[in-house]
Amino acid sequence: MSLAELIRERRSIRKCNSTPVEQELVVELLHKATRLQPTVEAGSWRVVYAGTPEARKRLVDCMLEQMSQSKLGKLIPGKLLDVFKKRFTDIPAHVIVMSTVGPDRLTNDRNYAAACGLMQSFQLLGWEQGLGMLWDTESMIQNEGFFKGIGLREDERFVGILHMGYYDKAPRSRKRTPAEQKWTVFQGQTT
Repeated sequence: MSLAELIRERRSIRKCNSTPVEQELVVELLHKATRLQPTVEAGSWRVVYAGTPEARKRLVDCMLEQMSQSKLGKLIPGKLLDVFKKRFTDIPAHVIVMSTVGPDRLTNDRNYAAACGLMQSFQLLGWEQGLGMLWDTESMIQNEGFFKGIGLREDERFVGILHMGYYDKAPRSRKRTPAEQKWTVFQGQTT
């Protein structure tokens, strides 16, 4: 499969089967992804792996505790929160990605962008292995309680969580926005 086909065919997977995702595979994919990202420097990112039942439960508890305390979360019935909890706990593995906060905005932005590129390469490499993922940056989990629960350090920035697992069926593709609709030609004139 060509790279263009791989990129075109990869999907966000929201429903995984129960096949475990081995930690060794995650490490192998991370090694490969870092080799594909020349801008990724050692120390500019870090990941936390949650692949055991206990670790997944702790992660989901951190996610839902903060969500249930939000204004919107307080409106969600307890049974629905239990459904969310089971859904996320049943996902075989989660990789939490953090980038290092740089001494200036440019370094900070470069570290964040490198971590995002690493996550994208990781997803593509995983797709080749039949491993589906969902990149999660949900605003309801982005708060101090959640950050403390995942071990985010003072010199780090949360980038996202890759929820991952093997899938039985990939969803159909969605309609894509044509590149021409995002295209502007710089004229060099001020308006």
